[in-house]
Amino acid sequence: MSALPEPDAWQAAAARHNELFAALEPGARIGLVAREAPATMLLWEVGDAGIEVRDAPFPGFAASGADIVLAANAQALGEICSAVDAQLFVVLRAGIRSGAVVCYVLRRRCDLEAKGFEELLDALGFAFMGACR
Repeated sequence: MSALPEPDAWQAAAARHNELFAALEPGARIGLVAREAPATMLLWEVGDAGIEVRDAPFPGFAASGADIVLAANAQALGEICSAVDAQLFVVLRAGIRSGAVVCYVLRRRCDLEAKGFEELLDALGFAFMGACR
């Protein structure tokens, strides 16, 4: 079974990349699951006091309540765990490009824009283009 990063490390990673999370509205949620064993997700959730991190059951993508879920294979999870202290978004972006991390965007682009996800998605390698329709 693949191990997710420790919640404290995931919290610290968010703090190191505060510029990407600062625009997010309260209630914005980003989950990370192990693709091979997705029973639990590690969740970044924006609260009134900033980013909160917790483990949560993973009932499936649609029922997770997350706006975005990153599903990483075992090798990518190892790289993510090693990168939480430094180049997390470089590793996440490379994993998404290679297919080792699948990024499930569970909300419409308009909803993500309204919640402030533009910079974070750009850091993951996704660009918003054009008007939201």
